[in-house]
Amino acid sequence: MRLRNALAVALVATCISVPGSAAGTAELTVFTGESEGPVPGAFLGVNHRYPFDGYGTWDPANDRPVPDALEKARSTGVKVLRWPGGTVANTTQWKGTIGAGRRCQRDGRIELGDLGNPADDVLSARLPSYGLDEHMRFTAALGAQAQIMVPMAIGTAADAADLVEYLNTPAGDGVNPNGGVDWAELRPAGHRQPYGVTRWELGNENFHPGQRYWMSQNEDEALEQYIRGGARRIAGERLGRLSTPGGACGGSTADVPSDGTANQVFDLNYPTAEPGDFELRVGGEVWQRAETLGGPQARQYVLDEFRGSVTFGDGQRGMIPPRGQAVVASYTSVHKGYVQFREAMRAVDPDLEVCASWGKPAFVPKFEAMKGNGIPPGSGYDCLSTHPYTHFRGSNTADWDSKVEGHDWHVLGALNERQKFVALRDSVRRNASGNPYLTISEFGALWGPDGGGVYPEYTYSMTHALYMASQWADWLELGVPWIEGNDLSSDGMYTLLGRGRVYSAEAWAREAVRPMFDAAGVRVRQTLSGNPQRNPDDAEMCDGQGTPQDRCRDGYGKLAVTATRAPDGTVHVMVVNRSPVAGDAIDTRVVLRGFSGNGRASVRTVAPERFSSANTRENPNAVGMSESCRSVGSEAFGATVPAHSVTLFTLPPQGRPGCSGA
Repeated sequence: MRLRNALAVALVATCISVPGSAAGTAELTVFTGESEGPVPGAFLGVNHRYPFDGYGTWDPANDRPVPDALEKARSTGVKVLRWPGGTVANTTQWKGTIGAGRRCQRDGRIELGDLGNPADDVLSARLPSYGLDEHMRFTAALGAQAQIMVPMAIGTAADAADLVEYLNTPAGDGVNPNGGVDWAELRPAGHRQPYGVTRWELGNENFHPGQRYWMSQNEDEALEQYIRGGARRIAGERLGRLSTPGGACGGSTADVPSDGTANQVFDLNYPTAEPGDFELRVGGEVWQRAETLGGPQARQYVLDEFRGSVTFGDGQRGMIPPRGQAVVASYTSVHKGYVQFREAMRAVDPDLEVCASWGKPAFVPKFEAMKGNGIPPGSGYDCLSTHPYTHFRGSNTADWDSKVEGHDWHVLGALNERQKFVALRDSVRRNASGNPYLTISEFGALWGPDGGGVYPEYTYSMTHALYMASQWADWLELGVPWIEGNDLSSDGMYTLLGRGRVYSAEAWAREAVRPMFDAAGVRVRQTLSGNPQRNPDDAEMCDGQGTPQDRCRDGYGKLAVTATRAPDGTVHVMVVNRSPVAGDAIDTRVVLRGFSGNGRASVRTVAPERFSSANTRENPNAVGMSESCRSVGSEAFGATVPAHSVTLFTLPPQGRPGCSGA
């Protein structure tokens, strides 16, 4: 059970009326009449992944969301939910996640072999019990919107177009945009109307060397392949079986010899396979591809080049591969690129906005340069998604001598990711035609020291919540239309719902600020003066091997802030105190220009005893949220903002009812 007032120490943002600013007090001035852009109605989202019953959020036995997971997800205010996930989903085939066609999927978190030879990669099997239909039902029950990541690593442009037809076209109208199967007619009987999915993204982090799959390990070549497609010869791939002999999704594409049984199915790493030059050897002997298997001695197989499977006979129709013999394929893996996928999808629904996902600076000039030189001159992209993760090991900032150092690198990492996002956004604005926008389909702070080092709980601590809250304020201030943090649920602890679906510090922070985002409205201009600075210990911060010396001496403002005005005139002010020092409360004067309040403010605060406080199954209430109602001045008020806290002030305008209480 979640407890709202579960704080070990009663640290709340106290409010008093103040006539003027005291010395040493930070001053936040909110210009309530000066709009700087909308607060999107569906802003705060989260990545969600299909394996393991949606990581414990779906009950397949009762065919419904797990009630506890659904209730907690609602409480966090999730408005956008991504499927089928990120890296794990790069090799998903959506048609194998629905109905009677459900089958084992390849896990995109591959075991890399020789980087120069994709035949050596190993992809584990995953059961898609939380498939596309389950995701749409979970999303509807949550009151959120779905965002679909369309895998490109083994998918086809035709499959992507069929997916749009399945989700976004009417059933029962006799219209079949793609011909062949009328996918709208195959939607569940309870959902004849289109889902109307508006957020689409092609691929996930294919710029990463570990997520290139069939693509080149040369980054420039891989980028071209992402944009326009390509082909790669894969030689000598020793095939495995995603399904075990008992039919469970417990296998992989790792080398598995024939077991001598009938109707064996073996799986390729990277379909689509070009049939014309496909070669299959069993025990070193070439077998022949056939549409229909012959007699008992026919050394034949049936190839499904799109699914990536090879099926053998039963000894009556087609010979059974002898027990113990390896099955080895050589084939050309062929693929369309972003441009062809987008074109096929928009042919079904011309209003789609389809994001490219190569969210790195090289994408923008490369795409423009390829127009008329690899892709049609009029090619474009609707949006570009990026993943502004703080990667501690990748940035040489994971040498933490103390939890405090780990905390400080989180805050500095958030500032660094903001700067990189702005640079990428500005590059898109300067160089891209067609006015595409930049959005965020994953972000967070991960990959610290092995096991977390001195700070093993960092991924689910208050430090992580403060990092994410700082980013919510940044992304709102920068006008990002929708954002998705990582992840909704897992057995790991970097998610909203951690091991045992424990409600994390970040989940509490989301719940605290959700009234601001639920209300929508507009963000308003604000200025912050006298923001006290945190200056970490240079000796501790700079002593790691390879630590960036231009960053380790940086300090940061302890406060991060943003403010909005709801359609009814209510003003929301979010204040994040990122100081790790116990007792480092910050006196702050909030001035409301162009606003007359009713003299009351509701206050939501997440302020645990320590910056490192974290909820676990053993101690699920180390971090919680307090709610209070306070008297404030109609045009200004003072607040003492606790150390390492997230606070939301909600201020109704004069004439509107407010909260009641002390």
